[in-house]
Amino acid sequence: MRLFRRAFLITAGVLGVGFMAIFFIEPWFIRKIYYRIKDRFEKPRKLSPDSERAEIVLPPEGETVSVEMALNSRCNSDYDENPKRFHWGMFDRNRKLSDAQIEKIIRLAKIPRFTDRKVEIQSERNMLTSAIDNRPSGLPRDWIMVESGMQQQAVGLVCAALGVGMVFRNLGKDGTAISDTEHATVKFKLDAMKPTYDGSFWSSSPPAGIKPWSEGNLPDPVRDGHKPLISALENLKIENNNGRKATDPSISQLVWAARGRAPHLYKSKPWGMTIPTAQGKQNTSCVYFISENTLYRYVNWDKNGPTHSLEVLGDIDTDLENQLLQLFPSFNCFFVIGIIETSGIALWEVGYQLLNILLQAHSLNVTYQAVLLSETHKTILRRMHIEHPVVLVAVNRGNEHLHNSFGRSL
Repeated sequence: MRLFRRAFLITAGVLGVGFMAIFFIEPWFIRKIYYRIKDRFEKPRKLSPDSERAEIVLPPEGETVSVEMALNSRCNSDYDENPKRFHWGMFDRNRKLSDAQIEKIIRLAKIPRFTDRKVEIQSERNMLTSAIDNRPSGLPRDWIMVESGMQQQAVGLVCAALGVGMVFRNLGKDGTAISDTEHATVKFKLDAMKPTYDGSFWSSSPPAGIKPWSEGNLPDPVRDGHKPLISALENLKIENNNGRKATDPSISQLVWAARGRAPHLYKSKPWGMTIPTAQGKQNTSCVYFISENTLYRYVNWDKNGPTHSLEVLGDIDTDLENQLLQLFPSFNCFFVIGIIETSGIALWEVGYQLLNILLQAHSLNVTYQAVLLSETHKTILRRMHIEHPVVLVAVNRGNEHLHNSFGRSL
């Protein structure tokens, strides 16, 4: 009788979802309801103990996966074995990581530093903790929270490149103190992963399916390149004074690297980006671009689908822009990443985007300088109507590309 009732309720739920589809409900929402109904009646499978799981052999090509392909591929995983249900990645129930593989991931996840405060990864086998110095307050604390975000993203990108799964363990929107001198921002679990892109761990494709890619006013980004992610992280610096001038395609590539759209799903939604998001939230932070007395905002979602554009927010007072140019005399345009909500999560997300921009600039060999913003910097940018600026990356746009205004008639 119980089995009959269970089958009846699942069937009724599925039929109900199908009925709602008639009234033009978004397909991802229908899928989400379906999985929720199914979860009520399916018993979760227990994970086998490590002693019964064989060590996985990681794909050798992971060492050469490019910066762009690592950014475009997602490794955030769970054990439900369905990329369309929750996290895109699928942990492998029958395989595990070796201690040596975990140590290698931590060793490779290096970041360039702005401060000398503690920002580190602590490990207890495959459970990692992102820890920072708990003593600073105010602006110095914001800075190391950003660096913690960079560190978190470095671990995620190394995992994406090597074909390893990971998942965040939430410690609250600001993290939690673990001692008088240490603060944990997040924890993450690493484990073996199954390929989720048609038999591959990686993808160089744009979003497709129910919400396909729609061209914006920027050149489409390249999703595979020549510089391996692993070597880029190893050699990354907070500035490069010997690179090339930025072109319109490289400006496009840099802003996509920061928070552009990627082909994976999250909780059935086509909201994949080059960064992880807290519970799929889309408006925690924002990327701005300043060039030729114009302020732009990066737009990656428009008309209910993924896109790639710079939207004009307004003109910038010449005196204000000159103040910024005087602070960075070798550069003529600027990416600014700001927060929309006040939280540790927002600052970590700034760090994710900052690391991505630096990796992409390094891959393209573009001249750049990155700074965590002081109050002097912030005052100028607030007068440009960027309410909560946090970091800035300066680049030098070639003269042949100046006077081309994204989002305006060229």
